Amino acid sequence: MEVQYDAEYLKRYYDAYGMKEWYRLERNAEAKVSFFLHQHYLLQHIQRGYRVLEIGAGPGRFTLELAALGAKIVVLDISPEQLRLNKRKMEQEAQLHAVEQWVEGDVTDLSAFSAAEFDAVVCYGGPLSYVGAAAPKALTEMFRVVRADGPVLLSVMSLLGTTRRYMPSIVELAFQYGLDQVDRVTRTGDLIGAVAQNHHCHMFRWAELRQLLTQQPCEIIAASASGFLVLQDPDANQIAENNLDLWEKLLQWELFYCSQPGAIDCGTHIIAVTRKL
Repeated sequence: MEVQYDAEYLKRYYDAYGMKEWYRLERNAEAKVSFFLHQHYLLQHIQRGYRVLEIGAGPGRFTLELAALGAKIVVLDISPEQLRLNKRKMEQEAQLHAVEQWVEGDVTDLSAFSAAEFDAVVCYGGPLSYVGAAAPKALTEMFRVVRADGPVLLSVMSLLGTTRRYMPSIVELAFQYGLDQVDRVTRTGDLIGAVAQNHHCHMFRWAELRQLLTQQPCEIIAASASGFLVLQDPDANQIAENNLDLWEKLLQWELFYCSQPGAIDCGTHIIAVTRKL
């Protein structure tokens, strides 16, 4: 990986991003499917009473889901603004009691926490994609702080699925910045340089993420794309969303299709559920 982790850049980026992170998972049918799939794995693997470290929690989309499941949560984010928004959202939803503390911190350094301190770790969204070559260190930290047999749920940005989803824009970028710049991204997964447009990250292939996970003391118990069918046709998505029966069926189709070996790479994110050995 060529992406160099810049914690200060990332802090500034998400401080400025603000509440847009909250609305990201409700803006259209594609986003709602992604939320549904991430939520599904929380429902499957987080039990009432679990003490959970939520890394990169942002303004609290999944913090609220964890609270609804009866978890006790330590919220960690690199952005003080995202932490402020998270606390405000939990207060608005009368869920302050579910959060033990809000911690400004870095996924590559969880030294503030003891070994095996948590029953589960959740790291959804971008944290592992932003740390670049430090991803193995971040994973080591996550598995260090979770107890034996505890689940670690994570998602990363997907190279194949993102390329598939944004191909029209990628063609435009090739003309704007040159084909070599775009080709480098599609070969390496490293979104860097002018073509990144100030959003530097590493996009994973499932084989690459799986290889990193095999170097940790864990077993992989589930993997999924964050959406498959909904990346195709916004008009069809809108029709489905407006028909309750069809929408419910579409969610079940997505749940099945996204977990198939040929589809795991095909969403904008890859979800992985592991258990520490």
